[in-house]
Amino acid sequence: MTTNCVFPPELEDKQLLAHLDNPEASPEITRHLEQCPHCREKAQSLDRLQKRLTARLYRVSCPSSMELGEYHLRMLPAPQMLVVAQHVRGCPHCTREVAELEDFLEVLATEDSLATTAKVLIARLTGGQTEVAKPAVALRGEAQGPLIFEADGIVITLDVQSGPKEAVSIQGQVAADDQDQWTGAIIKMLQVDRSELTASLDDLGAFDFPEVRPGSLELRITSPYGIEVRIPNVDIAG
Repeated sequence: MTTNCVFPPELEDKQLLAHLDNPEASPEITRHLEQCPHCREKAQSLDRLQKRLTARLYRVSCPSSMELGEYHLRMLPAPQMLVVAQHVRGCPHCTREVAELEDFLEVLATEDSLATTAKVLIARLTGGQTEVAKPAVALRGEAQGPLIFEADGIVITLDVQSGPKEAVSIQGQVAADDQDQWTGAIIKMLQVDRSELTASLDDLGAFDFPEVRPGSLELRITSPYGIEVRIPNVDIAG
């Protein structure tokens, strides 16, 4: 820092603070600072200090987030409710925080509602298998043709074809009255001691698993609206 003011008298701190609050109100001080490194550095130091204090004291008088949450849910004692309500009316920061909390709770309530109405359907075999009394459905790529399953009006068709090496490929089709609600559904293929395979339903209701190892599997088809159709105990013969 320069030891002396270039154009004495040296500017006082209160003059510099007033200038920082409203630079356009004091053109003489502006000219002085442009020409005097000593006073300019003092002004910069005061500016940094002022910003640190502002950051430290930011919303120091505001209720905590927990208190605002309890206020929104009307869980505070009546006298405290009145105090917080009065503060929120005059504080744009707390008004915004309460509004964000309200939006968050609405989204949460919607998700809970969807979770409550979501259901799991177990599909039953309706065609493509002669020995339906078996505990597991046998899928073979030759001779038997596609298998057809149904659950609450939702029809799933599975067709197995020869794949690379000892694997097979499975092409699937989902048909429903509300077909658009199934576009983008996630299909999971679960097999014991094997990695989970995942695919998605296209806008025509089709999905594909190009390489599946023989063995017992379960298919789970979950729509974007939380409805899940399960096809358990499907046995893929190599």
